Amino acid sequence: MSKPRVQVRPKAISPKQAEPFKKESAGTFSDEEIRVRAYQIYEFRDRNGNQADEDWSQAQTELMELLGG
Repeated sequence: MSKPRVQVRPKAISPKQAEPFKKESAGTFSDEEIRVRAYQIYEFRDRNGNQADEDWSQAQTELMELLGG
């Protein structure tokens, strides 16, 4: 018997509800914050493909852009 596939989508939140990212130091994000964003990218692709390195890189880039860097 196989487990049913469950799709989890991030909730849409307004900017007022969004919590600011906690940075390890100025201009950097923790591995946990990058991992969470990379997983969101993976889910957005409907969990299709094994592109972990690309997802991680994209997550780092997006988070750095939030800081204006």
